[in-house]
Amino acid sequence: MIATRFHEGELIAQRNANESDMAARNGANVGRQIVRGALPFVRQQKTAYVGSVDIEGRVWASILIGEPGFLDPSDDATTLIVDLSKVAKQAHDPLWENLKRDARLGFLLLDLQTRKRLKVNGDAHLQGDRLIVDVTESVPICPRYIQRRAIALPDPGNQAMPSALRQGSDIGDAQVELIARSDTFFLASVHETHGADCSHRGGPPGFVQILPGNVLRIPDYNGNSMFNSFGNFLLNPQAGLVFPDYEQRRMLQLNGTVAMFWDQPDPAHATGGTGRFWEFTIERWIETALPDALDATFLDASPFLPQGA
Repeated sequence: MIATRFHEGELIAQRNANESDMAARNGANVGRQIVRGALPFVRQQKTAYVGSVDIEGRVWASILIGEPGFLDPSDDATTLIVDLSKVAKQAHDPLWENLKRDARLGFLLLDLQTRKRLKVNGDAHLQGDRLIVDVTESVPICPRYIQRRAIALPDPGNQAMPSALRQGSDIGDAQVELIARSDTFFLASVHETHGADCSHRGGPPGFVQILPGNVLRIPDYNGNSMFNSFGNFLLNPQAGLVFPDYEQRRMLQLNGTVAMFWDQPDPAHATGGTGRFWEFTIERWIETALPDALDATFLDASPFLPQGA
């Protein structure tokens, strides 16, 4: 992710967007350890968003919910320890099976109330109830496009989430309704050697357009110019999305493939001027429950959302 370590796909995406210079400047903030000033932030988090890959190469995005302190960075900031005994477990999440194999995972730590976020990627292995992540890349991310929410969850640790499960390949009315009113989702991608990555996508309700044929069309706003997700997609179109439905306490995980569209007409200004869209073809979906005790209060929308989006 830093200027000398961008992979081929990221470099191509940066050139396509004419943002190579900005990518190089922002890439200088990426390190092989967590920024020391962010260590207290990491320990305070109740949620983590994780990108992983299953044994068949499918990419999944997941939500971990736990007690503050379930994420514990080492004092030298080179390791992130995840205490899985303090996590509310959703048995049907593919993540749990994916963790049985040593893997390169992508973590996004995001405080929805303050809009602070931090990316931590690394090599992970299990030691009993602990997931040990040796950090390979970490970088603070800007707060744009995040809708603020106050999240409260009393004592979630070591709980089994409600086991309600629906899954399939073709989305139905319930899944369409969830996606259509979402203002937030999380996106996982993967590179053969760099491993998985997880990022946030936000917009006004309806910013994800639902097309025939199990296809979602999504605008790509101006970002940090590094194009980690798009760069991965240029080399491997596999992607995982997870949509949290805070009101009905459920989440929708999607697996599928991505196609990107550059320099597109955008009369409605849906992309905020970038002219970039991407389409996600759903191949598999899993709908499960979030903890019953979860309380999420909407505070305000991001002031950075494109006008007219």
